[in-house]
Amino acid sequence: MAVKTPEEKEMRKIEKQTIKDMQNIGTYRSEFNATIRAYSEMRQQYNKLTSEFYAGGCKITEEYTNKAGFTNIRKTALYLALETLRKDIVNHENILGLTPAGLKKIKSEAPGKKVSKLGKALSELGQ
Repeated sequence: MAVKTPEEKEMRKIEKQTIKDMQNIGTYRSEFNATIRAYSEMRQQYNKLTSEFYAGGCKITEEYTNKAGFTNIRKTALYLALETLRKDIVNHENILGLTPAGLKKIKSEAPGKKVSKLGKALSELGQ
């Protein structure tokens, strides 16, 4: 068996916690494992880049001189990567039902919707 890197161990920990969270709210299915794995990889990358971001002094912008010789201000590559990962992570959390909006969507699409008391009473009268 291959030796796991610290990154792989962290990803596995995130994956296990995500599955546990999904089981607690009743949304886990084994079909989600590939999505959960992708989500755990993104979370691990985000954690690593966030550490680098703080270690680098939380630098958001930098000066950049273009081909024409003009100096402009642009977002750092690290900050752009963090922004993208944040969006992707939230998107995956919605898909997995780990946000209120995502959970609501999953619950509303679930088969066997509840019948209201009025609907139940009316159906019983019709029998």
